[in-house]
Amino acid sequence: MTHNIQRFLALFTILMLLSTLMPTNLAHADTTTFRYIQLNLTDEEVETLYEASLVYDDITYYGVRESADIWRFMIDAETVDDSLIDLVTLYNAEGVPYTFIPNTITEAYPVEVEEPPVVTEPDEPEEVTPPVETEPEPVVEEPMTEPMLPVLALEAQNIAGVDKAVVGGELSYTFIVENTGDTPMTVTELSHEYVSGDIDHQSIESFNQRVFDRLHELIGEDGLLPGERVEVTAVLSVPSDYSIHTHPEIGSLFRVTGVDEYDRVVTAESQQIVLLRQPDFTVSGTSELTTVQPGEPVRYTYTVTNTSNVTLFLSDVTLTWPSGALTYEEQQMANERFMKQVQSIPAFINGFGPEEVVTFSFELPLLPSYDVRAGAELVQQATFTLYVNEGVTVTRFVDVPVAVKQPVPIKEDEPKQVPEKEAKIETPVVKVVVKERETPPVQLEDEVDTYSQDVLPMTGETNETWHAMLGLLLFASGLLLIIRRKRPSTK
Repeated sequence: MTHNIQRFLALFTILMLLSTLMPTNLAHADTTTFRYIQLNLTDEEVETLYEASLVYDDITYYGVRESADIWRFMIDAETVDDSLIDLVTLYNAEGVPYTFIPNTITEAYPVEVEEPPVVTEPDEPEEVTPPVETEPEPVVEEPMTEPMLPVLALEAQNIAGVDKAVVGGELSYTFIVENTGDTPMTVTELSHEYVSGDIDHQSIESFNQRVFDRLHELIGEDGLLPGERVEVTAVLSVPSDYSIHTHPEIGSLFRVTGVDEYDRVVTAESQQIVLLRQPDFTVSGTSELTTVQPGEPVRYTYTVTNTSNVTLFLSDVTLTWPSGALTYEEQQMANERFMKQVQSIPAFINGFGPEEVVTFSFELPLLPSYDVRAGAELVQQATFTLYVNEGVTVTRFVDVPVAVKQPVPIKEDEPKQVPEKEAKIETPVVKVVVKERETPPVQLEDEVDTYSQDVLPMTGETNETWHAMLGLLLFASGLLLIIRRKRPSTK
């Protein structure tokens, strides 16, 4: 009995030694299913989005980027039901979710990863013993894979136009629904929910009703065929009393749910966030010369800059002169020329885009008859009025002053003007005085002289004749007086 026990122990020991020489891990294969997710990205999203994740059966999987717009997701499941993939989320470099993007799920690509057997070498050589026969392991048959179904994929887009995204303006939304799969699909649900902003609930309901009615009309009862796409654009008004400081952004989520003939359900959604802007622009003006003279033109240069992220359009432009001496006709003519010139600028005709700058020149001629005393400082004011829509306008103006002075006369090296000097020469007055040696008749001389000036104009050759006759007359009068004095008196 003891001998049998010893033989059993020896045999057990040999079996244990043989088990240590056998490999502990047998080669086996694990099956992992992965999906390629095709995303339709814009150029900007390709540059700014670096990571992606999806939720499948309440588990989040992070993908590996294969190319610019393709991510590969390894899903730890033997078979994957595409209808259980809820959504795909993209992230920027900081890891912040950017948006929910509609996607196209490709067919499943199973990958078999074989692990090589691990062989452990014994520490010390053991004696070689004859192998012990073991029973073969049972072969496990792989389960039959289900037949591949056509790809079910749906794309939804919500595109907002921000050109008029201002208080009192309008938000234009374009909704797109496209069957990007390989099987016909029926749209079962449409929703458009505003997640931020202060838009009136009644306005949202009315807006959504118009959008959904139009989409259902375009889709029809038969649904969307593979590759078929429908599109609807609608406008949502932003009230003029909207509080931009309390709610600066308006965010919405557009969601579409569809089902195919195999009762597979697919959902796509698109998020849109619009930041409201404040329309504004600046205008500046300068003059080529700060001082001009009557008869010279004044050249002005104006620069208009759109300082907002909203497209503006020209509403009105005028010129006025708060100071100056332009006549009414001159002001009307200059204002009409200025308006026509500004209205012909392409930027104002097609829309004045964000951060756009327009510079142009305008020339105002001054007539030589300009009254410097009435307007020594000429101030030209240019007023521009731009608008987003009929209810949103912005007005800005600029004053450009110019000094107007008369030319200073040149004093030195002035040419002599002979005709002017000749005009200043006065004809000398000739005064004739006749004196007698004894009794000069002063009073008589004055009377005769006055009479000769009033009655007998003495000019030219007749001047000497009259002088001779006057002298003879005076001489005869004096002679008679002498004769009378020398005659004796009779008693």
